[in-house]
Amino acid sequence: MTAPHAVRPRPSSGLPGDREVQVVSADQPFPAEEVSVARAVGELLQVVRESLDLEVVFVGQITGGRRHFRHVSSAMSPAPIEVGGSHALEDTLCQRILDGRLPALIPSVRAVVRQHGLPDALQALGTHVGVPVHLPDGRLYGMLCGFNLRESAAPLDARDVKRLEVAAGAAARLLAQADGSATGADVELA
Repeated sequence: MTAPHAVRPRPSSGLPGDREVQVVSADQPFPAEEVSVARAVGELLQVVRESLDLEVVFVGQITGGRRHFRHVSSAMSPAPIEVGGSHALEDTLCQRILDGRLPALIPSVRAVVRQHGLPDALQALGTHVGVPVHLPDGRLYGMLCGFNLRESAAPLDARDVKRLEVAAGAAARLLAQADGSATGADVELA
């Protein structure tokens, strides 16, 4: 990911309505002090949530046998999940998507809960979509997932899964940059 690099403002011509303009380009990595990764990931999740018409989108980190909610964007108030919350990985859709027991796109979670031995609490979910988040060095960070409590009126499809995969790559680059594990080459946009 590259950062906005401000160039000197172009002076105003002095005409009414003419203002200084700053040229912004993306030619250098974000210096850590100039951007909040949490904010950048939050904005990315909001765009994903709105473009896929999902009620909740989150990045969950997988560590110590648990899935931890690290970033959440919700159209619901209060949000049904919160940053800092976690679940045993084996009790999640994330684990089943990762190990291939379930596909990335689940049009009706209610239809698979009992069949896959999932907790009854997941009966509240309608549509779910999730993809892995792999850091630039190949390590698994976790999952980027989204869901609705209702089944989607406009069903998601393979193109939406691909969009989520692209967003997962962008989130991975941001997360890697935040923890210092990315080099400038790792964070360049593909």
